[in-house]
This record gives sequence, structure tokens and C-alpha cells, in this order.
Amino acid sequence: MLRGAQIVLRLSLRAGSTAAAANAPPVDDVTSAHALSAAKPYHEIPGPKAFPVVGNTWRFIKGMGNYASLDFVQLQKQLREEYGDIVRLSGMHGRCDQVFLFNPESVEKVLRNDGRFPYRDGPGSMHYYRTVLRKDRFKGVAGTITTQGEEWQKFRTKVNQPLMHPRSALRYLGNINDVADEFLDKIRTLLDHNKELPHDFMKEFHKWSVESIAAVALDTRLGCLAADLRPGSDPQRLMDAAHTVFECFVLLDFTPSLWRYVSTPAWRRFVRAMDTFTDIAEKYIQIATQRIKQRSSDGEGSILERLLIAEGPEVANLMATDMLFGGVDTTSNLAASLLFYIATYPIPQEKLAKELEMALPNPREPISAHVLEGVPYLKACIKESLRILPIVFGNVRRTQTEMVVDGYRVPKNVDMLLQHMLISHDERHFPRPLSFEPERWLRGGAHAHTAHPFASLPFGFGPRTCVGRRFAEMEVQVLLAKMVRNFKIEYHYGDKLQYQTTILNNVTSPLKFRLLPRRK
Repeated sequence: MLRGAQIVLRLSLRAGSTAAAANAPPVDDVTSAHALSAAKPYHEIPGPKAFPVVGNTWRFIKGMGNYASLDFVQLQKQLREEYGDIVRLSGMHGRCDQVFLFNPESVEKVLRNDGRFPYRDGPGSMHYYRTVLRKDRFKGVAGTITTQGEEWQKFRTKVNQPLMHPRSALRYLGNINDVADEFLDKIRTLLDHNKELPHDFMKEFHKWSVESIAAVALDTRLGCLAADLRPGSDPQRLMDAAHTVFECFVLLDFTPSLWRYVSTPAWRRFVRAMDTFTDIAEKYIQIATQRIKQRSSDGEGSILERLLIAEGPEVANLMATDMLFGGVDTTSNLAASLLFYIATYPIPQEKLAKELEMALPNPREPISAHVLEGVPYLKACIKESLRILPIVFGNVRRTQTEMVVDGYRVPKNVDMLLQHMLISHDERHFPRPLSFEPERWLRGGAHAHTAHPFASLPFGFGPRTCVGRRFAEMEVQVLLAKMVRNFKIEYHYGDKLQYQTTILNNVTSPLKFRLLPRRK
């Protein structure tokens, strides 16, 4: 079960740290001989006792252990309640020791001292698929999700410039506007006589997110929002494959499985789903290749075209599939939770509506870069939603040298589990932590938060920041702006958002939003 905490954060589409913070020096010397000699020994870190032979593994066996029925968030809460802000979990067979951190100062020390090549364990199933099972297809290139060290840095360097530059995202703003407009048009057709959306509206968020990210990753419009979407169509296959991959990660990498030795049903489902991603990406890469050959202009091409020209089809395919894989369930869950908070907190919604009315007098106009620059409250709403319900519950780094954390000496090859979600729910850092208060994020405001800068890191930090961050932020900003500018959003089925934590925090509340047209 705990292996999920080692894998989970590489799936996060996004990182919320400033460039200045990312490039800052270590907060203090945590690896010097003096610091190490003054620290308490590693074995004194509080945590559940590991017994001879069985270690702590028995605690996660159904019918036997006290942690067997807990999801990731429940496990973290129980560990913190029992042992405090730093907890050691050792004796997990087949896994290195894990140390849970529940205070932002310790999180900062780990993240600022993780070296040139931050180590974050990847899903073994995906690594095997790319480097062994389909090695002829990927030519030994595995991407950023499953690699470490210089191999990871080499690939990351190839995709950083085309994906991380602010201009790269703005190039697709027109496409993102078009997708959002089509989404709103479809929403209007789904409203019932009470002006409410259907309870299974989450599937429409999935379609919007696939259509949005495909416009970037595959340089095409797939047609996800069509009324007659066929079961065997590319967009439907992509959405089904994304759900399958996440489900199989739990079965293959989070729980005991024999897939490394025999072909289990879950492994075969996983391979079929990964083949779907790869096949569809390859199809549109071939189209882009032909487009490049036929183009007479030497002007700047799309991200996909630039990667094809500079790095070849293998790198382009991995970039496209990773963006698709990381952008389906993640962005759709963010959009769903964000609209839930907007709907259940009418005062912030009306404040946002007034900001948007000033920035966008005509609600039918596209959202421009200029508009996005002038809507600080909208961006604060997104930050606050991510603080309350981030896409994933935490981050992880494996120590590459001995270091001091929270006064204890931690050896090399220990997984440090950084518990961002519980930290952001801690009243010590955010008063009324479960209340949606976007004002916390407005600079200079009377209600601006003064919490530690590492108390809320929904998108990660540093060199392993997700390369798709800017695109995801833009997609959600545009959708939220158009939704609130056109509709008053209500929700009458409870004021507590329901979600299930596996790899992601998946929204499970029925999304029966009531949408009332706003005055033009």
C-alpha cells in the first residue's frame, strides 16, 4: 500500500513554487559532520515497532493489521496522531524505510537539499513497459516519470524549453478558449428542468480535460465533446485507458502482485491501456511529421513539431503520452473540486463574478492573456481549492546522502514522505483550514496568509516540477472564468466535498450543479 506514496507525486500535473525559491540555496547545513554528530540517532525517530521477520508488513494485511483498511490520507492522520510530526516506518519487506514529515520546515530542508538529481521512485510497471516490453518502440528512452539521475536530467532538459516557457502555453490559449466554449455549449444541453446538471457530470469533466490537453500534446482537436462520441473513438479510448492505468497502478505497484513473474490479468489490462496511449500518440505524431515536411515556412512550430524536429519521434511520443496520462483525471478532478467550492461559497463566487465582469465586460469574448493578468482573485480561488483538496496528498524524495531532518540523523536511501495535504489542513498554518477563503492568497490583503511557504505545495517543488504546469493552470483559469462569467453556480446536495484517495484524490460527490444564467 505505501508504495503509492513513493510514486504518487510524479503524476501531479503541476508545481507551485517560484523560480527564486527553486533556485535558492539550502536553508541550512544538514549534511556536515558537525550537524550529523549533534543529531539524535535514526532509530530514535518515533514510529510503529518492526517485529523480527515480519517487520511492519503485517500491519497492512487484511484481517490482521491495524492499517490494512486505511487509505493513504487516513494512514497519515493516524501516524501523526500516534507519533507526532516525524514518523519512521521500517521493516516493510521489499521496500526501503519511509519517514513521514508533517511540518513544513522539515519539508523545506528535504526539498532544498535533494541535489542535482532529485530521486523520486517511479512506477515499476510503467518502467518495465517502456524499457523492456516495448523497448524497440521507445529505443531505450523512458521519459521523466520512471527514470532517475543523469538519465532523468537528460530527458527533462529536452522537454523543459518547449514546455516550461510562458510563451509556450499562451500559444495554445485560443485552442483552450475554443474547448471551454464548446464545453459550455454542451453544458447547456445537459441541464434538466431545474437547471441542474446530471449526477454523473464528472465524465464530462474528463472529456473536457482530454480535449484540452490533446490540443497541446497531440496538436489536434480530438472531438471529445461531440454529442455522438463513439465507444471506439480515439477520445473515448484515451479516457478509458487513463482510468485503467490508474486502477492498475494500484494493483501492480501499490499492493502485492506477481506481475513481475507471471502475466496477471491486471498486467495484461495495463499493457493494453498503455498500448492505447502509445498507438494514438504515434498516429498524431505521424500526422505532425507529414505536416512538417509539407510546411514551407521556417516559423516556430507547435510543441509537438519542435520536439519531433529536435529530438525525434521517441521523445515526442513520451512527452505526448505523459501529458495525456497526467492530464486526464488530474485536471478534471481539480476542475470538479474547484467548482464545488465556488458553488458552496456564494460570497467568494460573487466577488469573483465582479472581478470577471470588470476584466471581461462581454462574456462571449475569448479569455486573452491580458484578461488572465488582471484576475488575481480567480487565481487565488484555484490556489485555495488546491490547498484544501490537492490532486495528490504529498510528495516523496529518497535521501541520496546522510542528512539531519527535524533533529534526527537520517541515512541514505530512505524515502522521505512529505505530507503536504495534512500540513495544509493544519490550523497551525492555516486558520479554519477546511474553509474556502481565497483571500489567503491575495498579496498585501488584510486576510493574506502568513503560513510557511512550504505549508501548501500542491504542485511540488524544484527541478522535478511537472512540465505541464502552465498548461493545466491555463485550462482551469479559462474554464473557471467562463463558467462564473456566464452562470451563477449553486449546489444543493451537501456542503462537504466527497472524495476517494488512491493515487489521486478523486471527487465522488454527485456533481449536480445548478446553473443560472447571469445578466450579460
